[in-house]
Amino acid sequence: MKKAITLILIGLTLSGCSFFKLHKMDIQQGNIYTQEDVNRLHAGMSESQVRSIMGNPALTQVFTTNELAYVYTNKPGYGELEQKRVVCVFNYGTLREIRRN
Repeated sequence: MKKAITLILIGLTLSGCSFFKLHKMDIQQGNIYTQEDVNRLHAGMSESQVRSIMGNPALTQVFTTNELAYVYTNKPGYGELEQKRVVCVFNYGTLREIRRN
């Protein structure tokens, strides 16, 4: 009887990963910003004012130097990928357009 219980406990211990969900970490990448931060942006702001609100951009555009791209991704351990993107377009150093995805 002791052997049977011991074998059952060993079997459950070795196969425990298949019975229970493993912990998966949430993975956040990019610029963390709120909707309030985006609402504070308006046309006519300078690049330094935008950077003071949003921070330094996660992506640096090589060919389009008049754009700052702020990208945020969140992958919960057991959930769908969430992506937010804000692109600030400048014209001669002032904010002209804000694109949101």
